[in-house]
Amino acid sequence: MNRIGFALSGIGLAISSPAAAWNGRGHMVVAAVAWDEMTPAARARASELVRLNPRYAAWTSGVPDSLRDEIAFIKAATWPDELRKMVCSTGPECIHDDRYTPADADADQNIGYADHRLRRYWHFKDLAFSTDSTPTKEPFSPNAETQIVAFSDSLVRPDLNDEAKSFNLSWLLHLVGDVHQPLHATARFSHAFPEGDSGGNDEIVCNPQPATCVMTGRYVEKLHTLWDGAIGTNSSATAARSKAKSLLATAHDPNSFLGVIVARTDLDALPPAWLNESFQLAQKYAYASPIGDGKGPHFPTQEYRTNAGSIASQQVVIAGMRLARVLNRQLGN
Repeated sequence: MNRIGFALSGIGLAISSPAAAWNGRGHMVVAAVAWDEMTPAARARASELVRLNPRYAAWTSGVPDSLRDEIAFIKAATWPDELRKMVCSTGPECIHDDRYTPADADADQNIGYADHRLRRYWHFKDLAFSTDSTPTKEPFSPNAETQIVAFSDSLVRPDLNDEAKSFNLSWLLHLVGDVHQPLHATARFSHAFPEGDSGGNDEIVCNPQPATCVMTGRYVEKLHTLWDGAIGTNSSATAARSKAKSLLATAHDPNSFLGVIVARTDLDALPPAWLNESFQLAQKYAYASPIGDGKGPHFPTQEYRTNAGSIASQQVVIAGMRLARVLNRQLGN
């Protein structure tokens, strides 16, 4: 097997967003796209590893035998977010919330599912920009980029057992999706946000009634959350599979708009390029009018939301295609 050998970037970055990128649907669509683009050998090896995930039985309950490997692979992309539901203080299955800047973030790695840390800091690496010359800040490490590299390389390590590789694969499926969500590669600094806006998590948008939003707090969401859900909210793995197949059919049509975008994208680019692309999209679209300076509330128009949906469709397809290339290299020999 060939190692990818990703080179890490030295770009100046900023603090991150607390939420996970994409909702469950977004992550499942990324994985479903990847599955359709993977070689039979890569699928077979990935399936061996996914079967070791403690959630495998739940994911495949009631699923026809012919679809079990595919559905489990799709669901595995959501597993790092499922850990948030298991955070507690006592008990052998409890997940420990080690927050964003742990002193020992490198501890307990590559021990498989015995790793009971929530590891929020693995989900992002936000490129910083300032709208008014407010100084930006460097990020901590590890982060999404370092972990994508480490987990990709780990899949071919002869000294690592399959349980650890299964753990790492589930994270890899998730993180490749994470960094293609524009607000997971971005933090806006300004006088209103001297510590950064946490990838849009500190900015409020209203949907759909401005007066109600301001007066009562109803219909309020974070800017980051708006983008997390831009691909839709259906939580069905089967629906995500269908959505992926539809998007791929369009992406492979050279005469479609999505097909043109995909054709112009370097699908073999390395993770620093993925982050930079998301960073550029965030500045152009996520922070576009009517998202103004300050915490808000902001009132995104239907045109803004439509653009967010188009960008989300584009990004999940590109993420899935890139993920497939990684897995074909690492698992397909």
